[in-house]
Amino acid sequence: MSVETPVSVDPQSAQLQKIWVECFRAVLGQIAGFPVSVEPATEQESAAAQAAPDQHPVWELFAVSKALRGSMAIHTTETEALPLAQILVSEPPDPSAAFDKDRRDAYQELLHQVLGQVATSLKGVAGGEVELKPSGTEAPTWPGASCLGIRITGEKIQSVYLDLLITAELLQSLRPEAMEKATPARKNEEQVGESPDASAARSSNLELLLDVKLDATIRFGRKQMLLREILELHPGSAVALDRQVEEPVELLVGGRMVAWGEVVIVDGNYGLRITEILSPQQRIESLRT
Repeated sequence: MSVETPVSVDPQSAQLQKIWVECFRAVLGQIAGFPVSVEPATEQESAAAQAAPDQHPVWELFAVSKALRGSMAIHTTETEALPLAQILVSEPPDPSAAFDKDRRDAYQELLHQVLGQVATSLKGVAGGEVELKPSGTEAPTWPGASCLGIRITGEKIQSVYLDLLITAELLQSLRPEAMEKATPARKNEEQVGESPDASAARSSNLELLLDVKLDATIRFGRKQMLLREILELHPGSAVALDRQVEEPVELLVGGRMVAWGEVVIVDGNYGLRITEILSPQQRIESLRT
């Protein structure tokens, strides 16, 4: 691996580090079942944690396309990845457990859940659709890449360190001047082939859809379970979800989350008093994806 460590963290690297930290915090906060802290770390802290000679590296590479271009990677070791895999499959923390194929798959699934939230956050930053796709598990050779650390600690786990690598191409595409140049181009691409009345036509099409019925679901929480645990369920079994009693529940429309709120009773039926909701445009975009 060839990585140049910057003397000081540039704004674009710091922005990406913050996004990954926040997205890890959100995902782990939903699935861990115990308090988890996710914070930025220095590369030196991460390197020290992974310095043991018997540590086997674990790489996950991601290609970035559409509104942004470049690549990112998350690097750690099997010892560091193990507790994250165990969190996803609801295993008790066990540092002596083998990082086998099932736990590697669980670790990758956790990263993919985080990746989905990172893509959503980057869409807001770039002002357009950002696509992130897994692109390999081998150590990259990225000249000029930035490397920043992420530290994860929890009530039931010791500190876990991850390295976030970002290519120079991606950092360049995040610079304000680059995004300003890209924005008119994206608008032109969207407008190619449109007539002057295209906007009005789209509005008319939306009017036609307003009376379409969609399934609305209130989700109190989620839980990932082993097939073994599901087969052992019986009348009287209690399944603990990932959401605390005081946390807002989710309103899903067409399988997409559009609002959050608190459960109420309306005329003897369960209901939802909305406390937070996406804007109308965000709701439309959510249902289109």
